[in-house]
Amino acid sequence: MIPIAIGWKRRVYGIKSGVVVLSGYCVGGVGVRWHFFHIFGLAYKPLMKKLFFLICILFVSAGARAQTETFHDFMGLSILGDTINFSDYAGKKVLVVNTASFCSYTPQFADLAMLDSLYGGPGFAIIGFPCNDFGGQDPNDDSTIFNFCTGIYNVAFQMMSKISVIAADTAEVYKWLQLQSRNGVQDAPVTWNFHKFCIDELGHWVNHYPSTVNPLDTAITNWINSPSVSGISHQEHLTSVRPVENPCYEKISFRVSVIKPEYLTMELFDARGISAGVFFSGLAETSCTITCPSKNLQPGFYFARITGSHISQTVKVLLIK
Repeated sequence: MIPIAIGWKRRVYGIKSGVVVLSGYCVGGVGVRWHFFHIFGLAYKPLMKKLFFLICILFVSAGARAQTETFHDFMGLSILGDTINFSDYAGKKVLVVNTASFCSYTPQFADLAMLDSLYGGPGFAIIGFPCNDFGGQDPNDDSTIFNFCTGIYNVAFQMMSKISVIAADTAEVYKWLQLQSRNGVQDAPVTWNFHKFCIDELGHWVNHYPSTVNPLDTAITNWINSPSVSGISHQEHLTSVRPVENPCYEKISFRVSVIKPEYLTMELFDARGISAGVFFSGLAETSCTITCPSKNLQPGFYFARITGSHISQTVKVLLIK
């Protein structure tokens, strides 16, 4: 066994053939003194390089989890007991909302239903998660909750089985939604019912809005109408539909630009989601202007829903008379 002597002149650290050096020098049995800086620069170079790469890998692995984990990696039970893979929503923007049946914000079910009727389709979906964590305002079972939201508010969007959002058994998807360490963007603690999360077409966390922000707020509708981040266009033939002017004075007109002929249906809804009628149904062969009869319309906000064989788009306008 080779005798080892360790001096204690400096508080520095190193490793040499299994020997820990805690001082400015270490003398081996062969009578060789290794100065710390010599060890670090020469004898320790291969070992330190390995340690450096190991530490880098650990940090990169921890960061990669937050950057690569998406909404599409999760699944859950629907309110009817079916397994829902959120990867099924790839290519769609998704609004995730925790709901309650006996909350002052419960009427937002009606706004969510209208948002779904106006924008729901190949490019957008809403997912509701009943939750009893805040004020005990959703105490009933899934069956009762389902009958309530569909019977009272005509909810047609996907409702999930009741979950915990802030309790010890918080659903994994809500951990991802609320923790920057999971979603890779920011911490967003849910503080009450009807908190809203925006998820893009690739399953990435985009933004969140508290209960006070109405589902029909322009911050949300503008996001829904924003270009897809997936590179998948849901408007392959219709390049754009824009109001000729907005606000609209006396009449509502749209400038339609098409790449190739497309059969279109254009229907107008008022702010309550009630249809004011179809004002165009036919073949749009070239770029054109289409006007909606406005004589019998009251001033206010309206939504024009444009659908075709490959597209679905909703445009919000303000009519002033």
